[in-house]
Amino acid sequence: MLKQNERIIKEYSAIGDKLYYHHTITDAIGKSYSNEPSAHTQHEVLYLLSGELTYVIEGETYRVKKGDMIFVAPNEIHVLNIDGTKPYERIVLLFDMGILHGIMKALGTELRAFSYDGKNEFHIIKSEYVRRHRLDKILTEITETDIDAKYKKLDIIARLISFVTEIDRAISEGDGFKSPDRRDTLVGDVIGYVDRHIDEKIKLDELAEELFISKSTLCHKFATVMNVSLGRYITIKKMYHAHELMKSGISAHAAADAVGYENYTSFFYNYKKIMGRSPTSSHR
Repeated sequence: MLKQNERIIKEYSAIGDKLYYHHTITDAIGKSYSNEPSAHTQHEVLYLLSGELTYVIEGETYRVKKGDMIFVAPNEIHVLNIDGTKPYERIVLLFDMGILHGIMKALGTELRAFSYDGKNEFHIIKSEYVRRHRLDKILTEITETDIDAKYKKLDIIARLISFVTEIDRAISEGDGFKSPDRRDTLVGDVIGYVDRHIDEKIKLDELAEELFISKSTLCHKFATVMNVSLGRYITIKKMYHAHELMKSGISAHAAADAVGYENYTSFFYNYKKIMGRSPTSSHR
């Protein structure tokens, strides 16, 4: 549901639910604010048209300014801190790389920025690179083609190929991406621990002991950086990992077991709360 001060200029979806685009403006409210931590099952690109943001992605903090483009891989948990003294205008594209993986495989092409492991070491594309390589133009062209409906899906796919190719080129050239303004070592260590133990029941006491820090300090520091409690972060991570497992074909019960849940009812409740649908419907 939109907030009262948000206006959608354009909204578009295509190829089933595999591609979604929106152009939205949030009016200034006179103070800074943060959104709820979130993740997506698809790749996300946010192009900042106006305003200023601080974007925290898995413990790495970036200052984002007009013209920058944010690139987030599936399942990466991120938080936006928004300067609410200015209007916040953006274009957001969510897309499933499954649309292109078959084509890439047939051509023997691998794009570093879009690997299958769900990891992403680059996040903020510099505004000058966005302009130089027409990423802003290609992004809007994805939804502005007037081609006959018979060919529209192919046209979108062709433009999406151009878009992901230029993002990957930014990585290859090495100068297209910004480095984090701040990287929190402790939070990074926590995230690494959670990733390594995603198939287990993670106990915060044991995690704190592993990192030689008190449990209270650990939880406070993590929540300060990520704007979410450590316990909830772990739950979100597990649910998105379970989603990926079910996409690969395993049952909901097997996915629950694979992320350390002995009680399926508890898994079902958490999955539905976080993903917005039941694990059985996600599996179909």
